[in-house]
Amino acid sequence: MSRINSMFSLLIETIIAHLLFGNAHSYLDLKLDIRAYSVLFGVVLALSNNNILYAHNFYQNDSSVLYTLIKQFEIEKNLALENQYVNNSSYSIHSERADELFHKLASIRKDITMNSIFPNHYDILLSDLNLTTKALVSANIADESLREYGLSTGLDPKMASGLLNMSVDMIMKMNETSTTNMTDSVNKHSMEKMTSMSNNQSTSIEGNQENKVVKNLANYETSVAQAKSLKILFTNYLQDAKLENSTGLMPIPTGMKINAIRELGQGIDNLVLALNRNAPVEEVYSIVHGQIHPNLFLAFSLKLKSD
Repeated sequence: MSRINSMFSLLIETIIAHLLFGNAHSYLDLKLDIRAYSVLFGVVLALSNNNILYAHNFYQNDSSVLYTLIKQFEIEKNLALENQYVNNSSYSIHSERADELFHKLASIRKDITMNSIFPNHYDILLSDLNLTTKALVSANIADESLREYGLSTGLDPKMASGLLNMSVDMIMKMNETSTTNMTDSVNKHSMEKMTSMSNNQSTSIEGNQENKVVKNLANYETSVAQAKSLKILFTNYLQDAKLENSTGLMPIPTGMKINAIRELGQGIDNLVLALNRNAPVEEVYSIVHGQIHPNLFLAFSLKLKSD
């Protein structure tokens, strides 16, 4: 709570200082300043209250789109290799996805061929991209991890993609019926077995309940791998990024950016942990849209789409 209060105080001080001593010399400038800060205020407010979370849709650039596809291709290719002699079903699914992503990449960049080692080549170039692009790739990977997790729990593709646009209240209502049914089933089972349940039986039942969450293993594997990839992106390129006060209509102080990066790292760790324990979809949503995206926005001055 103290972190949120600190962020609010810093935000209010920044707004007052900018409006009183900034460069707004006209009524139009003042309107733009107020509108810009209202967006920032909303993001900080979202960080303080998960009940008002909403999805974030950032403006992309050509490089962020390209490198997101490359990361997705690498993940699917590696998962295919890992499952080649272990799980034929997962191997086939990941191989097919890798091929689809490769052809999509080839349609964007004509220099990409089947014999190329482009992932290694582009990994080297990734370090030279600006912070905004690296942050956008991270935001996209977080979104994809959420979408794949939704698919892994049995959501259809349309509904899983909708996780990127839904509010958390919509998701909770969507799961309300199924959650109630699951709770009733568990309670009934517990009453029947209460007198005879041993420790081993209890462990087995808990494990079975967790396994019920994952209905599509390949999607779950992709979701977990994407979260791990996001952690690597953060550690290698964002964690120790050189930050400066932003300029323009919505200057964000360096102190707020530093706090955002710290909270971003914690949010990514929370995502990995939530996926590992098969957390409810709305919890994963809350992490992506309540901890990861808002802090990427604050730390790296990403631009939000209004629609």
